[in-house]
Amino acid sequence: MKGIENEEPVKEPAERKKAVRQRYFVARELQLSIALLVIMALLGGIFLQSVAAALTTHFNLETPILGVILVVGYVLIVAFLAVFFSHRLVGPFKRLEFEMRHIKDGELARRLTVRTRDDLHVRNFVEHVNDMISKFEEMSEAYNKLNSTISKGLARVVEELSNEDFDCDKIKKELKSLQKEIHRYRERW
Repeated sequence: MKGIENEEPVKEPAERKKAVRQRYFVARELQLSIALLVIMALLGGIFLQSVAAALTTHFNLETPILGVILVVGYVLIVAFLAVFFSHRLVGPFKRLEFEMRHIKDGELARRLTVRTRDDLHVRNFVEHVNDMISKFEEMSEAYNKLNSTISKGLARVVEELSNEDFDCDKIKKELKSLQKEIHRYRERW
């Protein structure tokens, strides 16, 4: 019977499909971009082969010259595609890095921006980071409010204690009030 305890629960077909999708097709747009890059490079190679065949028939070029033209042409096509796609994939992250520096430096009101043509995963990432920044901003405001409340309450306690005929019940009441306030904020976080 010990083996039964360690078994994973049987997943429904819909859950299984979702798990498979998440495992193998998580970066679908990224996969499509890379597939498009490979297809364009292959099409560029085919185009160069056609140009080479046309040059051979029309200009009677020799094979070594043709080989050099093909290699140079293919290198140029691949270089262009690499620059284009790397800009498309890395560009959003460089922009996010720039914006995150401002947020790190204390500009909590600032939010990350994303372009509509950016990768879906970049957009999702930006949405989650912006949510995290909002929550952090709320926590920071709540912390400042709690700090102010505690400071004012302690100032009242110190003022009461400075009186020769201080009221212990009043001090207890103030300290319990501060304790409740601390507990209320602790529960929120």
